[in-house]
Amino acid sequence: MAFRILENVEICKKQEGFLGSYYSGKVLAAVGINRYIVRYETRWTECKTRQLSEVVDADEVRPLPPTISCTDFSVSDKIDAYVNNAWWVAKVVQRLDDVRYFVRLDTNGTEFLVPSYKLRTHLDWQDGRWVLPPKTNTNTNTNPNTNTIANRP
Repeated sequence: MAFRILENVEICKKQEGFLGSYYSGKVLAAVGINRYIVRYETRWTECKTRQLSEVVDADEVRPLPPTISCTDFSVSDKIDAYVNNAWWVAKVVQRLDDVRYFVRLDTNGTEFLVPSYKLRTHLDWQDGRWVLPPKTNTNTNTNPNTNTIANRP
């Protein structure tokens, strides 16, 4: 998949400590056909004076997911939680009230208390389109297009 220069994207590094996290950034340049130079919005250089830029593999970059207005999550829902300047794949473990949830990160099991405005519906980027992951506690539909949210323009 090709991205345009200065396109807003999410970057998911495939190395320990970053797996399962999605950082917002911009594409600065293509490097050959399988790599991009990206600049992170919320990761900084060691001296903290400028945003971090680095070369990443194309399979670590995806478009921004569509906005789905939802703040009413249930226990065991797969969601993304904004923690430590990135979106992390997680599950709701407890709903305290209408605006606060305990979530458990999928990567390491760490639990966080997160306000609803820092949660979003988890979507998977598959074959050039956003899809809802199948619910684990219900029958799943075998038609892969049934859960499609949006195709990339």
